[in-house]
Amino acid sequence: MSISEKFYGEIHGLYSEVRAAYEKLNGLQSALDRAVSSIYHDIEKSGEFSEAEGNDFAKNLKVTLQQRRVVKDELVRLQPVYQMLRSEIGKMDDQYDRAVRKSSEITQSLNVTMNIEDVFTALQV
Repeated sequence: MSISEKFYGEIHGLYSEVRAAYEKLNGLQSALDRAVSSIYHDIEKSGEFSEAEGNDFAKNLKVTLQQRRVVKDELVRLQPVYQMLRSEIGKMDDQYDRAVRKSSEITQSLNVTMNIEDVFTALQV
């Protein structure tokens, strides 16, 4: 495997991991938004409630809001990485494919049979 193939594959792997993490966090944020809304509806539907029940509603709401904040903060920090990779991956693919085609044409026309590992071995790198 060439050096370029290795890095090309690693970038695609990174993009897949970042995209999966972004989608997971986005899904968690949506689920927590629904949980907050559900708590609000439970409070709204409950009518009169005791101090203990009110305290339970408040504690449940606080925990859910804190969880949502943590997820949202992580999502906000991940977003620049995700957006950069998403916007650039297609450009990288096009440029890499062109470079590979051109390289193949040149190596065939010049009858080059070595690869980078052969050169490293010959030069003891």
